[in-house]
Amino acid sequence: MTDQKRPAAVPARPRAISRRGLLQSAAAFGLASGAGGLLLPGVARAQEVPQSGGTLRAGILGASSNTNDPALRQDEFGVMAAYTTFNHLVEIAPDKTLAPELAESWEAAPGAKEWVFNLRKGVEFHDGRTMTADDVIYSINRHRGEASQSGAKALMAAIEEVEKLGSHQIRIRLASGNADLPWNFSGDHMAIVPDGFDNWMKPVGTGGYVQTSFEPGVRATWERNPNYWKEGRAHVGEVEFLVLNDPQARIAALQSGQIDALGLVDPVAVEMLKGSGAAQVVNSAGGQFWSYAANCKLAPFDNVNVRRALKHGIDRQKILDIVLRGNGRIGNDQPVAATDPLFNTELGQTPYDPEKARYYLKEAGLDGLSLQLDTSDATYAGSANVGQLYRQAAQEAGIGIEVMRQPADGYWDQIWLNPSRQMTSGVWMGRPTVDMLMSTIFAGDAPWNEAFWSDPRFDGILVEARAELDPAKRKEMYWELQSIIHADAGHVIPVFADFIDAYSPRVRGLMPTPSWYLMGARFTERVWLAS
Repeated sequence: MTDQKRPAAVPARPRAISRRGLLQSAAAFGLASGAGGLLLPGVARAQEVPQSGGTLRAGILGASSNTNDPALRQDEFGVMAAYTTFNHLVEIAPDKTLAPELAESWEAAPGAKEWVFNLRKGVEFHDGRTMTADDVIYSINRHRGEASQSGAKALMAAIEEVEKLGSHQIRIRLASGNADLPWNFSGDHMAIVPDGFDNWMKPVGTGGYVQTSFEPGVRATWERNPNYWKEGRAHVGEVEFLVLNDPQARIAALQSGQIDALGLVDPVAVEMLKGSGAAQVVNSAGGQFWSYAANCKLAPFDNVNVRRALKHGIDRQKILDIVLRGNGRIGNDQPVAATDPLFNTELGQTPYDPEKARYYLKEAGLDGLSLQLDTSDATYAGSANVGQLYRQAAQEAGIGIEVMRQPADGYWDQIWLNPSRQMTSGVWMGRPTVDMLMSTIFAGDAPWNEAFWSDPRFDGILVEARAELDPAKRKEMYWELQSIIHADAGHVIPVFADFIDAYSPRVRGLMPTPSWYLMGARFTERVWLAS
C-alpha cells in the first residue's frame, strides 16, 4: 500500500531470484554431496529475544498459484500466502489445540446447532478499515450457496443463517449440530476479508503482512503490516515467496543462501542437509499421507473387489524404508493418523499379499489388470519413484501399472481431478478434525473427492457423527467410517509421511508443528532472522 511506511531497519530487497538461475544452482550444488547439516538447537535458541527486520525468502510449491483468493487455492503457495496475508476466526496452535484469533471466544447452545462468536475489537484491515461483524459475515457467506466454488463449500453447507447480533458479535445457525464447528474456521480458505471485497490481485486482510506484488505462478512479496494487532508476531520486515516446483532447485537454493525456508523436503536429502552446515532440518510427525486414488466411476474400478486387489498389491514397508528413510509410518488405506484420538486401533492392517490381490481380481471376473497411474513432483518429491515401487510390487499380483510422470505445472488443474484419468497420485496434509478430513475428501459431494467415490451409508453416518456430542458415540461412528473407507473406498494410502522442513541457519524461533509443514503454514509470522 502506498500510504504505509516501510518498517525501520529493513534492508533493501535482494534481487529477485529467477527459476532458471535456481535450476542452474541445482546443477552446481547437486545432491550428491556427503556433507551434512545442522540439527535444530532448540533449547539454546528458544531463549533468544526475537529480532525485527530482514527479508525472509521461501521456495514454495505452486504449480496452480494463479489466484490470491484463498477460497479457490489448490496448492501450497496459496495456503502459505493465505496465512501470510489474512487472519481467521481461530488458529491452530503449535501443539494442535484451538486458539482464538479474530474471534475472542465462542459458545454453543445445547445440541451444537447454534453458535455465538464474540469478535476481537480494534483490528484494522490493511486499507485502514476496522473489522466488524459485517466483514466476518461476508467472509463466511462467500463459501455458501450453489454458485460457490470454494474448497470450504462442503464445510459451510450446514450453515442456515449467519446473523449479526452486534458490531462484534455474530450467531451461526446450522441445519444440524456440529461439535467441531469452530475448527472449520481455522482453514486457509476461511480468511476474513472486508465486506464486499473481490479485488484478488490486490488482497486486503488483517494479517501480519501486506502483499506488495503478485506474479501468478512465479513469485509474490509482502511488507510487514505496521499496524498488526498481534504482539510478538510478524517479526521480519519483508517476505518473498518464489514458486519452485523442482525439488533439487529448492534444496540448491537453500544451500546457496538464495532462500531461507522450504517445506516438503525429500527424505533422501535429509542427511545431506543435516551435514552441510547450510541448513536446519525440522521434522514433525503429523497427518500428512500419500494417496493413490482409483477412479470409482470408471470400470473396472467401480468394482470393490478391484479396489481391494489394488490395496493388497502395494508393499508399504518398502516405500517407508526406501523412499521415506523411516521418516513416517505405515498407512492402512484410511486417512486418520495413529496420533489422532479418534484413530481406529482395532482396524486390521492390509498386508502386501499378491495372492490375495489375485483372489480379489478373480472375484471381479478378471485374470489380470492393466492401468495407468499419473504421478507428479507437484505432489511430493520422488512421486514417480514411489509409483515405480508400486508397479514392481503389483506385478506379482497380476496388476500391470504404467507410471506416467506428469509435469508439475498444470498437474492439479489438468490431471488430478480429471474424471477421465484411471488413477492419480496425491498428497494430503491432514486436517484439524476427522470430520473436516472426511468431508473434504470422502463425502459423496466433497469438493476434492479425488477417487470419485460415493457411499450413501458413509455419508449418512458422517452427518450423524458431526452432530453427536457424546464422545463415546462419536468415536464409535468415526471408527466405523474409517472401516468403510479402509474396505470399500477407492484410496490406496501406503504411508503417513512426516513433515520435513529446512531453514537457513539465520532463521530463529523454529519448533516442530504437527498440524502442517512450515510451522503449520504460519512460519512467516512466527519466525525471525538473526543479524
